[in-house]
Amino acid sequence: MSEAIGIRLDDEILRKVDIVSREEYADRSTIIRKLLTLGLNEITKRKTAQAYREGRITLSEAAHKAGLTLWDFQHYLVDMGFVSSYSIEDINEELELLKKKHR
Repeated sequence: MSEAIGIRLDDEILRKVDIVSREEYADRSTIIRKLLTLGLNEITKRKTAQAYREGRITLSEAAHKAGLTLWDFQHYLVDMGFVSSYSIEDINEELELLKKKHR
């Protein structure tokens, strides 16, 4: 289900939305929905990356919450400048936990 809402955007943002709208051959509402979705996805990835860096969640939990594979989430972390101290032992522990979880 969707719901119509009203928002106020400044002229500069609307000008940029209209440019993208013409380039994408889509109406303004479609572009705003796409931008909102992209922004929410990015915020989610940043928040889960921060929680992982702070040790509040595991790498696999962070990847799952971010909607990414482990591989893609690791690439995201590297792209954001994160240097891991993740060890082979950590990987083995997570694999064992996953095995137990899926039995």
